[in-house]
Amino acid sequence: MRAALLLGLAACGAHAAEPLPPSEAAVWLQRMADAPRRLAYEGVFVFQHGDAAVQSLQVANRPAVSGKDSRLTAMDGLQREVRCTQGGSTSLMTEGGQLKVERRLNNRHFPDLLPANAGALANWYAVRLGEFSRVAGLDCQQVELAPKDIYRWGYVLCVEKDSALPLKAAMINESGRPLMQYTFAEIRFGATPRSAPAPLPETPANARPVANERVGVKNLPPGFTRITAVNRKLPNKSNEVEHWVFSDGLTHISLFLETATHPVESMRGQSKLGMINMLTRQVGSMQATILGDAPWPAVEAIAMSLEARLPAGASR
Repeated sequence: MRAALLLGLAACGAHAAEPLPPSEAAVWLQRMADAPRRLAYEGVFVFQHGDAAVQSLQVANRPAVSGKDSRLTAMDGLQREVRCTQGGSTSLMTEGGQLKVERRLNNRHFPDLLPANAGALANWYAVRLGEFSRVAGLDCQQVELAPKDIYRWGYVLCVEKDSALPLKAAMINESGRPLMQYTFAEIRFGATPRSAPAPLPETPANARPVANERVGVKNLPPGFTRITAVNRKLPNKSNEVEHWVFSDGLTHISLFLETATHPVESMRGQSKLGMINMLTRQVGSMQATILGDAPWPAVEAIAMSLEARLPAGASR
């Protein structure tokens, strides 16, 4: 039953009208971005990554002076919770009786999918309005975001007709195959969280800004910028690595840099579901791993634009 809620979303783009003019497209994008930040709501949505099993998550969101106060709780599988504020987010997971706490770089989750300045996405995505539908008992307008180039995948959403809050969303590849899907099964507007969350345990910051950059990027795909560059510990690494993130607001690509202990053989890979693309190569004395939920041309373009930077005061 839950899986049936996700069917048919990718196909709805075929019924969409002509692209909106850029000014109208920007207005629609901004409305969809603002709705999750200004509305109080709580509900349950189902999530599916490719052909993997469907997961259920409970979400509670309240407008706050800081601009964001939300809580995401897994209802099946491992005990997981994500708490988001404007300043960042924290993930809590219980496994084997042990609580693991990690600060996350990203503080957005469904239905908060679009960036704060979403109107700028009209430069890189054509926006089309489709049919009206119903999700979780509410009328919604189908909206398609079709990429204008090969560096990003498309989105099909169904947004509540009055508030423009996304009630359903799918990221689709160039063949129209859904790669990631979300659908509200129930939602209540104006609600407050069922119970106040327990205080977060004390945890040291696990990310520091990168001070001396040993790698530069000559060119980025159109619309992409670097949104963060930090030193951080990863669970499978004994030493800190540099973690950079590039994004157009919807698509995110990570770069991990670490000192190469031996010559690095260039390697490319793709996840089983075809969603994550990765490339590893050597750049100067560094091993660079570039990966993301993004089309291969975007990952390759960033990877091949990396170049080693000379130390301060050095000459060629």
